[in-house]
Amino acid sequence: MIKYFLTIAVLFLFLNTSVKAFEPPRMHPTDRFIVTLFTDIWQDVPENMDLKTIQRGISINAMQDMPLGRSNFSVAAGLGFTSHNMYSDHRYLFNALEDKHDFYPISLDYDKNKISLNYIDIPVQFRFRSRETDRPFRLYAGMKAGYLVNAHTKYEGEAYFVDPAGIQFPDLPDFFDDVEDLLKRTTKVKEHKLENITSYRIGLTAMVGYGRVNFHFYYPLTQIFEDNSAEDMRPISLGINLILF
Repeated sequence: MIKYFLTIAVLFLFLNTSVKAFEPPRMHPTDRFIVTLFTDIWQDVPENMDLKTIQRGISINAMQDMPLGRSNFSVAAGLGFTSHNMYSDHRYLFNALEDKHDFYPISLDYDKNKISLNYIDIPVQFRFRSRETDRPFRLYAGMKAGYLVNAHTKYEGEAYFVDPAGIQFPDLPDFFDDVEDLLKRTTKVKEHKLENITSYRIGLTAMVGYGRVNFHFYYPLTQIFEDNSAEDMRPISLGINLILF
């Protein structure tokens, strides 16, 4: 009886050792610092508003990767910063008559006009990656929530000024009959404290590719602007992820 018991015990230990020998090793945490370069494709743009083809943006994320057992899956969370820049032929200005910020067309010559939106983000990802050491395949899906920490506009071009006080107007006001009192000159203006912009955002993210350069996708679930002509505008972001380490 003891002989049979010892035989079964030895066989069990042998099979258990053999199974463990074929188990894949636990994946090491990786992809912890990612820089993303992207362009925004804005949806539901107001009528007669033209945007540049390339809307440059950048995102920097520091992530903690947590492998799930010995599988090819992991979850990751971290902290990030994202900057969206929208270049258009409309200035984002405050209208005192309507008591709000909105987009208004530019009729003068200008070199640069943009609105910049900068967020602190909390990204969360569910990750799959293959075990090839040189160029692993990656498929990451997740979402991120962001808080608006800075929003500003930058304009470089012509503007009208009242002489001699230097009061600026984006366009020639209708209530001025004597245009000799006006001076038109080139100026550079940067405005902060913009209104009619939501202070938070939530969106879906995806990342797919091989090696350290991967395709990036972001789809917003919340609106950017509120209570003006641009309240339906949302940026779909497309770009590349550069995995530094």
